[in-house]
Amino acid sequence: MNNLLLELNEQQLAAVTITDRPLRIVAGAGSGKTKVITTKIAYLIEEMKIPAYKILAVTFTNKAAREMRDRVNNIIPNLTSNPHISTFHAWCSRILREEFELINLSKNFLIIDQGDQVAIIRNLINEHFSHLPELKKYTEKKIIYRIGNWKNELISPIEAIEDCYSGLERAIATLYQKYEEYLKTINSIDFNDLQVLVFKIFNENSETLEKWRNRYDYVMVDEFQDTNDLQFDLIKFLTRDKNNLTVVGDPDQTIYSWRGAKVDIILNFNKTFTNGVSITLNENYRSTQKILDLANDFINNNKNREEKEIFTNNQAGDAPVVKECESRNDEARYVTLKIKELIQQGYEYKDIFVLYRLNAWSQEFEKEFQNNKIPFQLIGGIRFKDRRVIKEANAFLRTLATQDEQAVERVLKSIPKVGDVTIKKLKEKAMDMNVSLYDLIVNEDELHINQVSKHLNNIREVLAKSVDVYKESKNIRMTLQFMLIESGYIKKLTDTEKKEDISYIDSLYDQLENFDKSYQTEVNEEGTEKIISYLQEEALLNSDADDIEAQKVTLLTVHAAKGLENKVVFVVGLNQDIFPGRLSSNSAREIEEERRTLYVAVTRAEEKLFITYIKGEFSFISQAELAPSKFIKEFNQDLYSFEGRYQKSINPFANMNSTTNALHQKQAKNVDGYEKDDIVEHMIFGEGVVIEVNGPTMKVAFSSSYGVMPMSVHDATISKKN
Repeated sequence: MNNLLLELNEQQLAAVTITDRPLRIVAGAGSGKTKVITTKIAYLIEEMKIPAYKILAVTFTNKAAREMRDRVNNIIPNLTSNPHISTFHAWCSRILREEFELINLSKNFLIIDQGDQVAIIRNLINEHFSHLPELKKYTEKKIIYRIGNWKNELISPIEAIEDCYSGLERAIATLYQKYEEYLKTINSIDFNDLQVLVFKIFNENSETLEKWRNRYDYVMVDEFQDTNDLQFDLIKFLTRDKNNLTVVGDPDQTIYSWRGAKVDIILNFNKTFTNGVSITLNENYRSTQKILDLANDFINNNKNREEKEIFTNNQAGDAPVVKECESRNDEARYVTLKIKELIQQGYEYKDIFVLYRLNAWSQEFEKEFQNNKIPFQLIGGIRFKDRRVIKEANAFLRTLATQDEQAVERVLKSIPKVGDVTIKKLKEKAMDMNVSLYDLIVNEDELHINQVSKHLNNIREVLAKSVDVYKESKNIRMTLQFMLIESGYIKKLTDTEKKEDISYIDSLYDQLENFDKSYQTEVNEEGTEKIISYLQEEALLNSDADDIEAQKVTLLTVHAAKGLENKVVFVVGLNQDIFPGRLSSNSAREIEEERRTLYVAVTRAEEKLFITYIKGEFSFISQAELAPSKFIKEFNQDLYSFEGRYQKSINPFANMNSTTNALHQKQAKNVDGYEKDDIVEHMIFGEGVVIEVNGPTMKVAFSSSYGVMPMSVHDATISKKN
């Protein structure tokens, strides 16, 4: 242990050894926070003699939790028990598995994912709100997001309905009520419920709360800047009037306010814990000083922050490059050529990230990389567990374990010769007989299903036999393999030559085999608890960018890159209304978040940093001619190297002053005579009003259903009315 402490710098050592007061560690980018957290866990076990199982460490991604567990095991390889290191949601799931009776759930409750939520919401709209076509204009994901906000603010369906002022709002709130009622009938909860229900348990049951307070002698929170009010309340429940808390985070990396994170929580930590202390880790072990100089100077433009200067002993390296491009294709070509140069210099494809603010920005890079045979991977595609074939296979297991209607319906849709009409008739018959869809197919007289279709006897037999197969083998993989083969599902994939889907099924078998081997059977376990445990574990997997492969350039959003680093980073599309986004421009709070997002992007770079923007090309994303982001104008021109479109281009941002900035915002009269509020006539779209003029483009609000459209001022099909 002493050798481990000797490896720490002065601030890191203090962060590890302070254990008698609430501690906030402000960890700058690349300052070794994971090393500090895992060393502190080892210190608590080895020096403070706290039993490992009495230590709780929570974070936000499975990847971070896995990395912490691995590092602790490497430091102390022969632990007799393990600290509880997990995501917030996995920790809450563990509590609910113990306290399920307090919230009227059965032990084998399911956690549904967003795909299930979408299907449930769609069915409820069709069943109860088909008379409201305006509700159908809302996407299911928007409704789910709205329901999630209500839940996280602890607003019940009844309260939501009472607070609504419009008919549409009331319909969504009523849909929330129907959704909650349906979840109870299938003994399920959603992702938001995990934290909300634990809060209710702690808030309403003092004995249960005390039990969990005594469960942990020490609590640690990673990525504390990403916590929301509800998560912070859970931490305060555990640590109130105790000095057993360490939180680690960086206010300058708070970039998740859209999902509830509040930068003020970490900034005001010492107001909440008045006897708390703070330590700043400001030595960076990742980037060169030239990259850090640009990042430090840029983030100082934020007002709502805690000032700190990140430094490094790595003084080598080139200045960051800012490159002006004439089009999105030109930008992609520039990055492609630079990558080829870097490969010739000895870098590998895996050393390179291309980061952007919007997923839509990747398109030109994908095409250009393919044309130039540059191997790449796109992070943010469909996850393994979200692929249709995996969801269908898991539906067989859900049907076996819970018999819930949604899973049975998915199974029926996935097997040969059963379609929507048959499923609809089965559901109607089950309702008439007052039995579940599963019982109708498996347990009632087969005469009933034969009246609907002659193709259901096989699936009836498979579902019935699978219960015995699992009872005898207690092996999930073997049971699923039996169900998929005997139901005709595998034959269907084979007949349609879906080789990739078959390979996914094989990967699922491998995953299940590993789960079967690692699962610890509980005492007196007789039912399908193991399958439920597997399904719950699957539901808790989040979208970490942790499947990055070797020898490929990685394309990903800045948010997906958080927590990652690489030798070379390209930050592309740094254009106004793109980064920062158009919707952020009118809010100082949102602009500061966008600035923090760019700070995160810049500080992913270890050795080389390239920043690109486009000037002149029209874009429907921004609905205007692309212009440099205001953030580029905030960069200190002495801290980067500028590359224009031509060999001897001069940096247009050098010696910028307030007059230049004011000129950018000025609404000047266009050379063709168009001004704001002009009435115009278009040959196709009809009459409209000019609402904005920006050089060679303008925005026109048409009185027809076309709404606001970007137009060229030189368009011959439009003219000004007298």
